[in-house]
Amino acid sequence: MDKKSETPKEILKINYYQLMDLRIDYAFKILFTKGDPRLLISLLNAIFANKKINRVIKSLSIKNPFLDKESGEDKLSILDIRAELDDGTAILIEMHMYSLGELKAKTIRSWARAYGEDLEAGAGYTTQPPTIAIAFTDGAVEPIKNDKNPNTDNVINKIHRLCMIMDCEDYSVFTDAMELHYIDMKAFAKAVNEADSININDTEEAMFVKWLSVITQKEINNKTIIEDACKDEEAISMAVSALARQSEDKIIRQAYQRRKDEIYFYNKNMAEKEQAERRAEQERHRAEQAERTSDELRAENEQLRQQLIAFQSSQKA
Repeated sequence: MDKKSETPKEILKINYYQLMDLRIDYAFKILFTKGDPRLLISLLNAIFANKKINRVIKSLSIKNPFLDKESGEDKLSILDIRAELDDGTAILIEMHMYSLGELKAKTIRSWARAYGEDLEAGAGYTTQPPTIAIAFTDGAVEPIKNDKNPNTDNVINKIHRLCMIMDCEDYSVFTDAMELHYIDMKAFAKAVNEADSININDTEEAMFVKWLSVITQKEINNKTIIEDACKDEEAISMAVSALARQSEDKIIRQAYQRRKDEIYFYNKNMAEKEQAERRAEQERHRAEQAERTSDELRAENEQLRQQLIAFQSSQKA
Protein backbone atom coordinates (compact mmCIF):
# COMPACT_ATOMS: atom_id res chain seq x y z
CA MET A 1 0.00 0.00 0.00
CA ASP A 2 0.99 3.61 -0.49
CA LYS A 3 2.71 5.81 2.08
CA LYS A 4 0.72 8.73 3.51
CA SER A 5 1.88 12.20 4.41
CA GLU A 6 -0.78 13.45 6.83
CA THR A 7 -3.06 12.02 9.49
CA PRO A 8 -6.66 11.62 8.26
CA LYS A 9 -9.18 13.81 10.13
CA GLU A 10 -11.24 10.79 11.24
CA ILE A 11 -8.14 9.32 12.90
CA LEU A 12 -7.57 12.51 14.89
CA LYS A 13 -11.15 12.33 16.20
CA ILE A 14 -10.85 8.72 17.46
CA ASN A 15 -11.17 8.09 21.16
CA TYR A 16 -8.64 5.30 21.55
CA TYR A 17 -9.99 4.34 24.94
CA GLN A 18 -13.29 3.38 23.29
CA LEU A 19 -11.70 1.09 20.71
CA MET A 20 -11.96 -2.66 21.06
CA ASP A 21 -8.81 -4.36 22.28
CA LEU A 22 -7.25 -6.26 19.36
CA ARG A 23 -5.55 -8.59 21.84
CA ILE A 24 -9.02 -10.07 22.34
CA ASP A 25 -9.23 -12.69 19.59
CA TYR A 26 -12.81 -11.79 18.64
CA ALA A 27 -11.85 -8.20 17.79
CA PHE A 28 -8.69 -9.36 16.04
CA LYS A 29 -10.57 -11.82 13.86
CA ILE A 30 -13.35 -9.36 13.03
CA LEU A 31 -10.84 -6.77 11.84
CA PHE A 32 -8.63 -9.05 9.77
CA THR A 33 -11.26 -11.33 8.21
CA LYS A 34 -14.31 -9.10 7.75
CA GLY A 35 -12.53 -6.10 6.29
CA ASP A 36 -10.14 -5.40 3.44
CA PRO A 37 -7.91 -8.47 2.85
CA ARG A 38 -4.96 -6.13 2.26
CA LEU A 39 -4.82 -5.53 6.01
CA LEU A 40 -3.99 -9.14 6.81
CA ILE A 41 -1.60 -9.33 3.85
CA SER A 42 0.22 -6.24 5.12
CA LEU A 43 0.45 -7.65 8.66
CA LEU A 44 1.79 -11.02 7.50
CA ASN A 45 4.36 -9.44 5.17
CA ALA A 46 5.57 -7.28 8.06
CA ILE A 47 5.96 -10.34 10.31
CA PHE A 48 7.97 -12.23 7.69
CA ALA A 49 10.07 -9.18 6.82
CA ASN A 50 10.97 -8.73 10.49
CA LYS A 51 12.76 -12.10 10.35
CA LYS A 52 14.14 -11.45 6.85
CA ILE A 53 12.12 -14.30 5.36
CA ASN A 54 12.05 -14.13 1.58
CA ARG A 55 8.28 -14.36 1.26
CA VAL A 56 6.02 -11.61 -0.10
CA ILE A 57 2.28 -12.26 -0.06
CA LYS A 58 0.21 -10.68 -2.79
CA SER A 59 -3.08 -12.47 -2.20
CA LEU A 60 -4.61 -15.02 0.15
CA SER A 61 -7.93 -16.63 1.01
CA ILE A 62 -9.52 -16.93 4.45
CA LYS A 63 -10.48 -20.54 5.16
CA ASN A 64 -12.55 -19.92 8.31
CA PRO A 65 -14.22 -16.51 8.08
CA PHE A 66 -16.98 -17.48 10.50
CA LEU A 67 -16.73 -16.79 14.23
CA ASP A 68 -17.20 -20.43 15.16
CA LYS A 69 -16.13 -22.02 18.45
CA GLU A 70 -14.36 -25.22 19.35
CA SER A 71 -14.95 -25.58 23.07
CA GLY A 72 -14.26 -28.26 25.66
CA GLU A 73 -15.43 -28.66 29.22
CA ASP A 74 -12.56 -26.76 30.82
CA LYS A 75 -10.94 -25.18 27.80
CA LEU A 76 -11.62 -21.75 26.38
CA SER A 77 -12.88 -21.80 22.80
CA ILE A 78 -10.36 -20.84 20.13
CA LEU A 79 -11.04 -18.08 17.62
CA ASP A 80 -8.17 -18.36 15.16
CA ILE A 81 -7.60 -17.21 11.59
CA ARG A 82 -6.73 -19.79 8.95
CA ALA A 83 -5.58 -18.56 5.58
CA GLU A 84 -4.09 -20.09 2.46
CA LEU A 85 -1.60 -18.50 0.11
CA ASP A 86 -1.53 -18.91 -3.66
CA ASP A 87 1.12 -21.63 -3.43
CA GLY A 88 -0.95 -23.64 -0.94
CA THR A 89 1.02 -22.56 2.14
CA ALA A 90 -1.27 -22.66 5.17
CA ILE A 91 -1.24 -19.81 7.71
CA LEU A 92 -2.60 -20.28 11.22
CA ILE A 93 -2.89 -17.17 13.41
CA GLU A 94 -3.89 -17.30 17.07
CA MET A 95 -4.27 -14.57 19.66
CA HIS A 96 -3.42 -15.82 23.15
CA MET A 97 -4.37 -13.85 26.24
CA TYR A 98 -4.63 -17.00 28.34
CA SER A 99 -2.96 -20.34 29.24
CA LEU A 100 0.54 -19.06 28.59
CA GLY A 101 2.08 -22.00 30.44
CA GLU A 102 0.67 -24.46 27.91
CA LEU A 103 1.09 -22.25 24.86
CA LYS A 104 4.14 -23.94 23.34
CA ALA A 105 2.48 -27.36 23.40
CA LYS A 106 -0.79 -25.88 22.11
CA THR A 107 0.77 -24.12 19.13
CA ILE A 108 2.77 -27.20 18.13
CA ARG A 109 -0.40 -29.28 18.34
CA SER A 110 -2.36 -26.71 16.30
CA TRP A 111 0.41 -26.63 13.71
CA ALA A 112 0.54 -30.43 13.48
CA ARG A 113 -3.21 -30.70 13.11
CA ALA A 114 -3.31 -28.02 10.39
CA TYR A 115 -0.38 -29.63 8.59
CA GLY A 116 -2.08 -33.04 8.61
CA GLU A 117 -5.42 -31.66 7.45
CA ASP A 118 -3.89 -30.07 4.36
CA LEU A 119 -2.57 -33.34 2.92
CA GLU A 120 -4.88 -34.30 0.09
CA ALA A 121 -5.85 -37.92 -0.44
CA GLY A 122 -3.46 -39.67 -2.83
CA ALA A 123 -0.98 -36.79 -2.81
CA GLY A 124 2.71 -37.42 -2.16
CA TYR A 125 4.20 -36.22 1.09
CA THR A 126 6.85 -34.20 -0.74
CA THR A 127 4.14 -32.07 -2.36
CA GLN A 128 2.80 -30.98 1.02
CA PRO A 129 2.98 -27.15 1.29
CA PRO A 130 4.42 -25.62 4.47
CA THR A 131 2.24 -24.68 7.42
CA ILE A 132 3.05 -21.47 9.29
CA ALA A 133 1.71 -20.85 12.80
CA ILE A 134 1.76 -17.36 14.29
CA ALA A 135 0.91 -16.80 17.96
CA PHE A 136 0.46 -13.37 19.50
CA THR A 137 1.10 -13.85 23.21
CA ASP A 138 0.59 -11.87 26.41
CA GLY A 139 4.06 -12.65 27.70
CA ALA A 140 7.10 -14.79 26.94
CA VAL A 141 6.43 -18.37 25.86
CA GLU A 142 9.68 -19.46 27.44
CA PRO A 143 12.56 -17.39 28.86
CA ILE A 144 15.74 -17.21 26.80
CA LYS A 145 18.91 -17.28 28.89
CA ASN A 146 21.57 -14.73 28.03
CA ASP A 147 24.63 -16.75 26.96
CA LYS A 148 26.85 -13.73 27.54
CA ASN A 149 25.98 -13.79 31.21
CA PRO A 150 25.93 -17.10 33.11
CA ASN A 151 23.59 -15.62 35.70
CA THR A 152 20.47 -17.79 35.47
CA ASP A 153 18.29 -14.82 36.39
CA ASN A 154 19.47 -12.87 33.36
CA VAL A 155 17.03 -13.66 30.55
CA ILE A 156 16.24 -12.04 27.21
CA ASN A 157 12.60 -11.17 26.52
CA LYS A 158 12.44 -11.34 22.75
CA ILE A 159 9.51 -9.64 21.07
CA HIS A 160 9.52 -11.90 18.01
CA ARG A 161 10.77 -15.48 18.08
CA LEU A 162 10.99 -17.72 15.02
CA CYS A 163 11.19 -21.48 15.60
CA MET A 164 11.85 -24.11 12.93
CA ILE A 165 13.05 -27.71 12.73
CA MET A 166 16.86 -27.57 12.68
CA ASP A 167 19.67 -30.05 12.09
CA CYS A 168 21.49 -30.35 15.42
CA GLU A 169 24.82 -31.05 13.71
CA ASP A 170 25.22 -28.05 11.43
CA TYR A 171 22.25 -25.92 12.61
CA SER A 172 20.80 -25.76 9.10
CA VAL A 173 17.05 -25.74 8.49
CA PHE A 174 16.05 -29.40 8.20
CA THR A 175 12.68 -28.61 6.59
CA ASP A 176 10.60 -25.54 5.87
CA ALA A 177 7.41 -27.51 6.58
CA MET A 178 7.22 -26.09 10.08
CA GLU A 179 7.47 -22.41 10.94
CA LEU A 180 6.35 -21.07 14.31
CA HIS A 181 6.29 -17.36 15.15
CA TYR A 182 5.79 -16.19 18.73
CA ILE A 183 5.14 -12.47 19.16
CA ASP A 184 5.29 -11.18 22.74
CA MET A 185 2.88 -8.25 22.91
CA LYS A 186 3.63 -7.51 26.56
CA ALA A 187 7.38 -7.19 25.91
CA PHE A 188 6.67 -4.93 22.93
CA ALA A 189 4.37 -2.55 24.82
CA LYS A 190 6.85 -2.38 27.70
CA ALA A 191 9.73 -1.52 25.35
CA VAL A 192 7.71 1.16 23.52
CA ASN A 193 6.51 2.79 26.74
CA GLU A 194 10.02 2.84 28.18
CA ALA A 195 11.46 4.39 25.01
CA ASP A 196 8.35 6.51 24.31
CA SER A 197 9.01 5.56 20.70
CA ILE A 198 8.65 2.66 18.30
CA ASN A 199 12.38 2.87 17.57
CA ILE A 200 13.26 -0.06 19.80
CA ASN A 201 15.73 -2.93 19.72
CA ASP A 202 14.84 -6.51 18.74
CA THR A 203 12.91 -5.39 15.65
CA GLU A 204 14.11 -5.17 12.07
CA GLU A 205 11.04 -4.08 10.16
CA ALA A 206 9.38 -0.69 10.71
CA MET A 207 5.99 -1.90 9.45
CA PHE A 208 6.06 -4.77 11.93
CA VAL A 209 6.49 -2.31 14.80
CA LYS A 210 3.70 -0.08 13.49
CA TRP A 211 1.30 -2.98 13.27
CA LEU A 212 2.19 -4.10 16.78
CA SER A 213 1.57 -0.59 18.09
CA VAL A 214 -2.00 -0.83 16.74
CA ILE A 215 -2.57 -4.36 18.06
CA THR A 216 -1.33 -3.37 21.53
CA GLN A 217 -2.78 0.16 21.47
CA LYS A 218 -4.57 -0.40 24.79
CA GLU A 219 -1.17 -0.69 26.48
CA ILE A 220 0.61 2.09 24.56
CA ASN A 221 0.73 5.22 26.71
CA ASN A 222 1.60 7.72 23.96
CA LYS A 223 -1.27 7.51 21.45
CA THR A 224 0.50 9.87 19.03
CA ILE A 225 2.65 6.86 18.14
CA ILE A 226 -0.43 5.28 16.58
CA GLU A 227 -1.49 8.53 14.93
CA ASP A 228 1.96 8.83 13.38
CA ALA A 229 1.72 5.26 12.10
CA CYS A 230 -1.65 6.11 10.52
CA LYS A 231 -0.07 9.15 8.90
CA ASP A 232 2.79 7.09 7.48
CA GLU A 233 0.97 3.97 6.31
CA GLU A 234 -2.32 3.59 4.42
CA ALA A 235 -2.86 0.05 5.72
CA ILE A 236 -2.51 1.18 9.34
CA SER A 237 -4.89 4.08 8.77
CA MET A 238 -7.43 1.76 7.16
CA ALA A 239 -7.15 -0.69 10.05
CA VAL A 240 -7.65 1.92 12.77
CA SER A 241 -10.59 3.48 10.90
CA ALA A 242 -12.20 0.04 10.45
CA LEU A 243 -11.60 -0.79 14.11
CA ALA A 244 -13.28 2.47 15.14
CA ARG A 245 -16.36 1.67 13.04
CA GLN A 246 -16.56 -1.89 14.34
CA SER A 247 -16.16 -0.66 17.92
CA GLU A 248 -19.29 1.49 17.49
CA ASP A 249 -21.37 -1.40 16.13
CA LYS A 250 -23.66 -2.48 18.99
CA ILE A 251 -23.92 -6.13 17.92
CA ILE A 252 -20.17 -6.49 17.44
CA ARG A 253 -19.53 -4.65 20.68
CA GLN A 254 -21.82 -6.93 22.67
CA ALA A 255 -20.22 -10.06 21.23
CA TYR A 256 -16.79 -8.60 21.90
CA GLN A 257 -17.67 -7.86 25.53
CA ARG A 258 -18.98 -11.41 26.02
CA ARG A 259 -15.74 -12.79 24.65
CA LYS A 260 -13.67 -10.44 26.79
CA ASP A 261 -15.61 -11.59 29.86
CA GLU A 262 -15.07 -15.25 28.89
CA ILE A 263 -11.32 -14.72 28.76
CA TYR A 264 -11.32 -12.75 32.02
CA PHE A 265 -13.21 -15.41 33.97
CA TYR A 266 -11.22 -18.22 32.36
CA ASN A 267 -7.96 -16.57 33.44
CA LYS A 268 -9.43 -15.88 36.89
CA ASN A 269 -10.52 -19.51 37.33
CA MET A 270 -7.18 -20.80 36.07
CA ALA A 271 -5.31 -18.48 38.46
CA GLU A 272 -7.45 -19.62 41.38
CA LYS A 273 -6.91 -23.26 40.39
CA GLU A 274 -3.14 -22.77 40.17
CA GLN A 275 -3.14 -20.92 43.49
CA ALA A 276 -5.10 -23.75 45.13
CA GLU A 277 -2.66 -26.30 43.68
CA ARG A 278 0.29 -24.28 45.01
CA ARG A 279 -1.32 -24.09 48.46
CA ALA A 280 -1.97 -27.84 48.43
CA GLU A 281 1.64 -28.45 47.42
CA GLN A 282 2.87 -26.17 50.19
CA GLU A 283 0.67 -27.97 52.75
CA ARG A 284 1.97 -31.32 51.53
CA HIS A 285 5.54 -30.06 51.82
CA ARG A 286 4.91 -28.74 55.34
CA ALA A 287 3.30 -32.06 56.36
CA GLU A 288 6.28 -33.99 54.98
CA GLN A 289 8.66 -31.62 56.78
CA ALA A 290 6.72 -32.04 60.04
CA GLU A 291 6.78 -35.80 59.63
CA ARG A 292 10.54 -35.75 58.99
CA THR A 293 11.03 -33.54 62.04
CA SER A 294 8.92 -35.91 64.14
CA ASP A 295 10.92 -38.90 62.92
CA GLU A 296 14.17 -37.09 63.68
CA LEU A 297 12.96 -36.25 67.19
CA ARG A 298 11.95 -39.86 67.81
CA ALA A 299 15.33 -41.06 66.57
CA GLU A 300 17.10 -38.51 68.76
CA ASN A 301 15.06 -39.53 71.81
CA GLU A 302 15.80 -43.17 71.13
CA GLN A 303 19.50 -42.40 70.89
CA LEU A 304 19.40 -40.52 74.19
CA ARG A 305 17.51 -43.41 75.80
CA GLN A 306 20.11 -45.89 74.62
CA GLN A 307 22.89 -43.67 75.91
CA LEU A 308 21.15 -43.43 79.28
CA ILE A 309 20.77 -47.21 79.49
CA ALA A 310 24.44 -47.64 78.64
CA PHE A 311 25.42 -45.10 81.29
CA GLN A 312 23.28 -46.76 83.94
CA SER A 313 24.76 -50.15 83.09
CA SER A 314 28.28 -48.77 83.43
CA GLN A 315 27.45 -47.34 86.87
CA LYS A 316 26.17 -50.67 88.16
CA ALA A 317 29.34 -52.36 86.96
